[in-house]
This record gives sequence, structure tokens and C-alpha cells, in this order.
Amino acid sequence: MTTNRAVLLGLVVIAVLLGWRLYEQKHADTGQLAIRQNGNVVILAWTGRVELPMHTLLMRAFDEWRNKSQHFLLQLNSPGGSVREGGDVVELLQRIKRTHRLDTYVASREICMSMCVPIFLQGNRRIAAPDARFMFHEPKRFYDDGSEARGFSFEREALTRRFFTRYFVNSAMDTNWRVQLEKDWIGKDIFKSGKQLLDERSNIVTDLN
Repeated sequence: MTTNRAVLLGLVVIAVLLGWRLYEQKHADTGQLAIRQNGNVVILAWTGRVELPMHTLLMRAFDEWRNKSQHFLLQLNSPGGSVREGGDVVELLQRIKRTHRLDTYVASREICMSMCVPIFLQGNRRIAAPDARFMFHEPKRFYDDGSEARGFSFEREALTRRFFTRYFVNSAMDTNWRVQLEKDWIGKDIFKSGKQLLDERSNIVTDLN
């Protein structure tokens, strides 16, 4: 009996270690946060996918700097990623805006795609380089192996509707531009530059830099 328990305990330990290793591999190098101060502005520069631990790192950075500055700038360079993690980030940014000024920025030759766009929209000022690249598409679900979970058409439509309502209808995005996007993005990836978004009066980008 003692031997069996020891074997069982050993198997449990191995399973835990393998699970943790898979978790680390899945989330390794998904993103990096760099923090610097420019005058009175604290710049939080996120590079990489919208995945764990983006929300945790931003929350820790805000907690560290919240009493040292009233102005934060979130610089983004991201191909998008998890809707769940992105939703947590959006909620964090909304809390930050209750007490601090928050602007967002996408630099020259950098990107803000998919789930990055709702995060970018949280800025009071939303600044982009003329050649910054943005991409919009319907939300997608994926299995752990990276393959897309297509599901039934009504499930995809419901997911898209929830996403659109939560992140675009309830945002600063211009109403007419949003209505056109909803027509155009079905089954497509819509690419826009920072200059295009400003010229089209989308109110996604408010300033060019």
C-alpha cells in the first residue's frame, strides 16, 4: 500500500510539473512591458500579443506609478490575441481613467491589430504615426493547439455581435464609420493606416505623430 501511494504521489508530481511546463511554453515570450518616464508622463510600452500576463503586468506597473504621476501613455505594438485577456486589460484601463489621464499610442511601422484595437480605443487621446498599421476583423476562438474553433454560424454571429457591442458600439468610434465597418469586415481582415483612420474621421485616431 505504501509503495502504491508513493508511486501515485510521484505521478501527481510529474503531472503537475508537465502541466506547468506546458503553461510556461504556451505563454512564454507572448509579450513584454517596458516602463519609462518622460517628464510628467509614465510610458507603458507593450510589445507582443494580447495574452497572459499583459493585464497583470500593467496592473502592477500602474500600482507602482499611480502616486508618482497623473498621466500615463500606453504604447502598443501588438498583433492582437486573447479576447478574454484583452477584456481584462480594457477593464483595467477604464479603472485607471477614473483617477488618471490615459493616452494611447502606436508608433511608426508598428501595429495594433484585432484585440489590440479595443485597448487602443481606451485612450483619452489616441495617437498614431501616419504609417502605423491597424487591423479589424471578427473575433475568433481557438483551441489550445492553435486551430480555429469555428462552431456553428449562429455561435460565430453571437460572438461577433457581443464583441462589436462591447468594444465598438460603446466606444469613441464614430457612429457612421462603425456602421460601415460592421458591413465590411464580415469574413475579412480590414487594414488601415493611422493616417487613413484620421482622414476617414473614424475617431479611432485623434492625433498623428
